[in-house]
Amino acid sequence: MTYTAPTDRLLQILVALGQANEAVSAKELSLQLDQPLSSTYRHLKTLLRWGLAEDNGHGRYLPGPACLQLAKKFDREALLVSLAKPELRRLAELSQESVALMVPSNGQAICIELIDSPQPLRCCYQKGLAQPLRVGASARVLLAHMEPARSLAILEEQGLEAEALDSYRQSFVQIRDQGYAISLGEIDDGIWGVSAPVLDSRNRLHGAISLMAPAIRARQNSERLTRWTCEVALRIGARLD
Repeated sequence: MTYTAPTDRLLQILVALGQANEAVSAKELSLQLDQPLSSTYRHLKTLLRWGLAEDNGHGRYLPGPACLQLAKKFDREALLVSLAKPELRRLAELSQESVALMVPSNGQAICIELIDSPQPLRCCYQKGLAQPLRVGASARVLLAHMEPARSLAILEEQGLEAEALDSYRQSFVQIRDQGYAISLGEIDDGIWGVSAPVLDSRNRLHGAISLMAPAIRARQNSERLTRWTCEVALRIGARLD
């Protein structure tokens, strides 16, 4: 999506810095976001002044230290996170697998809380990581429970054509009916995942609970893992009212 308002463009740069795997230059940001280079530099100066961006000394930019303050405040105060943490711990202990709380933001599924599996062989994931809202159990569950116009717009922005969009829409019906989505190797080879939506009593989407495990291990317990994940999502949703 192309933004024209200065505030939108500034925030678009901040989000892009957070999503980048490494420090990026102003020119790279300008091209990626389809912004004039002069505007990109001006917005970067504002972000630098507020501590929301940082120059690595080589003309490349990273999120700044003020972002850490925001992240810590989010961890302490976010209602969804505080409600989910004990449930995630219980699910991780019960399943002995990695579990995460995922939310949609800017066309991505972002992990805002994670409890790792205690087992040596486990899914490698990290709190704060994001994946496109397109593949994987988490993405499919979140898209399926959004307003149809919103999920369609997200998929269209990712370049899906009419036939693929229709296939997604059909899969969303099944996901809503059964209450979960399952993926196998869609993001990482050999990883099985199940995700269930966190919905309040008014059926509003707040996020998704996702469990990830090596497929060789999950295959033996897939029904139980799916049931436990759905039960956790339902309990958290019930406490959001």
